[in-house]
Amino acid sequence: MVALACVSLVVGAAAGWQLAISARAEHMLPALGRAPEYHGLTDQLGRTVDSTRFRGKVQVVTFLFPYCTTYCPLIAAHLIGLEQLLALAGLQDRVALVAFNVDPAGTGPAQMRAFLKEYGWNPHDTHWEYLTGAPQAIRRVVTQGYHVAYQKVSDSAAGARGPAMTPQPEVINALAAETNVGYDIVHNDAVDIVDPQGRIREVYTQADVVSNGRMLGVIKALLRPKS
Repeated sequence: MVALACVSLVVGAAAGWQLAISARAEHMLPALGRAPEYHGLTDQLGRTVDSTRFRGKVQVVTFLFPYCTTYCPLIAAHLIGLEQLLALAGLQDRVALVAFNVDPAGTGPAQMRAFLKEYGWNPHDTHWEYLTGAPQAIRRVVTQGYHVAYQKVSDSAAGARGPAMTPQPEVINALAAETNVGYDIVHNDAVDIVDPQGRIREVYTQADVVSNGRMLGVIKALLRPKS
């Protein structure tokens, strides 16, 4: 994977970004609204998770489809670099990487674990929480709460996205190839940064390429004690 091969380069370049950004980020980023609250969702290990688990932490929130062959694998691999930077900075226990499963009707914890493992994550690393639940509960959190649209389409319809859509990369996904479900979940490829008070402070709409150093700078600023 190109994204996996580039992780070390991303980590190496990140220090300059975060030094330039962290001192100013808190003042630069207005609150964009409250992150949604939720209860009774299920993570990749089958544990029940409420939004209260993340109080006092910065959340890096994204939205993933386990059978995805476009941006989701790139985003998952890309965030490995961020996790490494958080560990180097001693911040891994103050930050939660939270993903929502945008195919709750078709996939569950088993597929979510397989997806995480395929793209470099240890499913038992609970710094990462991949959450699913009843379809209506996920819709309320993802679309009504984070304003991320998603829709199930057939493979043939997914290939006809129209001339206005940016061409999407094709990424090998062994889980998708093995299962051959015949559909895709079209959705926004976004990463949101939520502060320890539960406020959305940044939305990155090109989640697969946003600099990990930039995100780290924002995270450090949001964790800095108020004077």
